[in-house]
Amino acid sequence: MTSASFTKSTSPVAGNLTMGGVLRSEWTKFRSVRSTWWLLSMTVILLVGLGVIVVVLEVNTGAPKQQPPYQVAQQIEFGALITQLVLGVLGILMFTGEYGSGMIRISVSVVPRRLMLLWAKLSVLCVVVLPLTLVSSVVAFMLGEFAWQSHRGLKPVGFGDPQVTRIVIGSALVVAVTAVCGFGMGAIIRSTAGSIGALVGIFFVLPLVAQAALPRGVAGLARFLPSNAGDALWGGTIGPRSMTPWSGFALLCGYAVALVAVAAWRLRRGDA
Repeated sequence: MTSASFTKSTSPVAGNLTMGGVLRSEWTKFRSVRSTWWLLSMTVILLVGLGVIVVVLEVNTGAPKQQPPYQVAQQIEFGALITQLVLGVLGILMFTGEYGSGMIRISVSVVPRRLMLLWAKLSVLCVVVLPLTLVSSVVAFMLGEFAWQSHRGLKPVGFGDPQVTRIVIGSALVVAVTAVCGFGMGAIIRSTAGSIGALVGIFFVLPLVAQAALPRGVAGLARFLPSNAGDALWGGTIGPRSMTPWSGFALLCGYAVALVAVAAWRLRRGDA
């Protein structure tokens, strides 16, 4: 057999790849890893459980009877703060898990179209994470609302109240986009420890340092940090230096898009 005929007979292997096949492969990887189910379970527990606990503690310690509904909704969705870290780590592991085990070389050899591999991983992450956070956030609010209204004298809270729906849905959206940010960091840094360190530093440590250490004239720039931008959608930060809810969320999405774009460039140009 000549080299030309050999090339002709083997080249269609890559051409036969379809996005559906790669998606099925990535879904199999995703659900076969034990850490995936631990992190998803922690997401539900934290989103639902922490909110209910915060509301119960607030009621038992003498909650103000005229507390605005949006503040009650923020308390119920308190678990979203910590859940950002949990799902951010899940996003990181989508890539760093394969780099740590060396399996990425097999993945790239089977799927030589590296961007197809990236989009498949990202699609699986989003399809799982977004519905999970939305459902968990709504369930948390329903249970928290029940705990709140079970005590007489407290003002009822519901989805029809001003800003409440935005806070409940917004907290879920911010957590889901944070997972995408973690995904981008993991694909860029390719180290689990390094990526988690970057995630914690950027989303949790840097805002505190900026608020405590920067001069007052510069501290206002901290609102453009990813976590503060997301907080504008659901955290209820109010003041002349805070961003509007949807502009803050748009900025957070911009960070996620930028990270994924850099990850795509690095995956396509760099070595596996």
